[in-house]
Amino acid sequence: MHFSEPLHNSSLTDIKFLAPIPLYYKVFDDHDLHDRVFKLGFNNLSEVQKRMGQELPNQIDQERIDSYEVGYHRKDSWVENDDKMPIGSRYFTPPNNFLQYDNNDVKEINNRIDAGYKQVVDGLGHNYTTKKHRISESWLQYYEPTSGRGHNQHNHCNWNRDEDTDHFMFSGGYYLADGDPLLDHPYSGVFSFHLRDYQQMIRVKKGLLMMWPSDIVHSVKPFYGQNYRAVINFNIRSTAIKTKLL
Repeated sequence: MHFSEPLHNSSLTDIKFLAPIPLYYKVFDDHDLHDRVFKLGFNNLSEVQKRMGQELPNQIDQERIDSYEVGYHRKDSWVENDDKMPIGSRYFTPPNNFLQYDNNDVKEINNRIDAGYKQVVDGLGHNYTTKKHRISESWLQYYEPTSGRGHNQHNHCNWNRDEDTDHFMFSGGYYLADGDPLLDHPYSGVFSFHLRDYQQMIRVKKGLLMMWPSDIVHSVKPFYGQNYRAVINFNIRSTAIKTKLL
């Protein structure tokens, strides 16, 4: 049996990388567009979405909680603190379709996400044009100034488990505002990827678009800032991309 070289080599002869994790990272600087979409989303928050910053929903998805295995990551890690959640829609606070707004600025953000996702797919050695994909969920969240709101460790790999599981899924965030984090809180609102015992921390910026595989565990440290922070979160689903044998 013939095996090709691993996907990534290092400068050390005997060290190979089995599973490189792609992260799309790009900052856009047309902040007039970001400000308009910020206002659009804020003005259209439902009363239920506004309350998400103060209380948990009436019904907790117990099946989803139970689906996490102890030892993979914290069994209740997807549940945010009941008094520290960002304001806005979440998985169980419909509608989760912000990026479907019939608005030219929102359409431009969709175009940027689509272009970035094309780079991700092509960069993994697949043909983007042959893959059917769609943004399956999208929701806009706001972090109040000096609120200490954040997210515990979680991932998005179990979303819509009633659908066909033979799919390829990425998640992402587009930051409309960073909220001007306070300097006396050095980790204010820092976005973290959790990879085994290692944390990759990212200080987000206004206009930042990130995308990553949906099974990667991530979190947001409590946010303390001078202004509101706003981020459009989303999931992208494609037809299955089969792993290549080496």
